[in-house]
Amino acid sequence: MTAETLAALLHARPAGRGKWMAKCPAHPDKHPSLQISQGERGALLRCWAGCDIETVVKAAGLRMADLFAGPPPSAGQARQAAQEHERRDAEARQRRIAHGRACDSIHKLEAVASTLGAKLMRLPDDSPNAPALTRLFHNVQDWLHMAEVRETELRA
Repeated sequence: MTAETLAALLHARPAGRGKWMAKCPAHPDKHPSLQISQGERGALLRCWAGCDIETVVKAAGLRMADLFAGPPPSAGQARQAAQEHERRDAEARQRRIAHGRACDSIHKLEAVASTLGAKLMRLPDDSPNAPALTRLFHNVQDWLHMAEVRETELRA
């Protein structure tokens, strides 16, 4: 069943593109608290008052299978979907780890740049160490910029 069909069945009002609000059949409502929207494979429900979706579906005189379009997935399709979900979770976990490492690098490089900058400010211009320290400071700034670019890429 599509979300639009379910919305019509529950006398829902439009609440945006592909979304409706209805009074929840699982509890007495003065104001609509049941959000209905269209998902990839069927209708999505959310009761903002906290009702369990199975209770909402049963109170509406429906079955959980009625929320989905077409026949239920086969065991192979369900297994493949679970594997795909697990793969996406693993990728997201790796991106979070890489993002954390990039943030750690940025914090460390900022501390090094700050320390080097403070030393350069106190160092006399004619000091024999000034050119090497200046080069190091600029290299750290370049590394910091590269780490910030990497962190931005990982955040996207």
